[in-house]
Amino acid sequence: MKEFDKAAHWLEKALAHIPSAHSELWEPTLVNLAHAYRKLKMFDEAIKTYYKALTLSTRSASTYAGLAYTYHLQNNLAVAISMYEKAWLLKPDDQFCTEMLGVAPGGTYRGMDPKLEECR
Repeated sequence: MKEFDKAAHWLEKALAHIPSAHSELWEPTLVNLAHAYRKLKMFDEAIKTYYKALTLSTRSASTYAGLAYTYHLQNNLAVAISMYEKAWLLKPDDQFCTEMLGVAPGGTYRGMDPKLEECR
């Protein structure tokens, strides 16, 4: 519903009410919070949250892809490419990472597939 501020609020609230978010069960909640931060253009918070999620599950292609895209939006292409590659190695058939690896070296996300543009 594109209510990312509300989503971030409720995800933060959920994480605040648990004794410890050091269980792999909370990884999807952290990833969704990071996605909400990215959509709100709170890139530094998104990056911190993606890294927290990676401490719980180091083999999550979608977390690496979200992290890569956030770095890409910040125009930090070297790190973005590294993260896209990590995601792609974990899930070689990932369409998003495959396309983004083709876009990232050009240094811009303008002109990409309109479906991908919606992710910003």
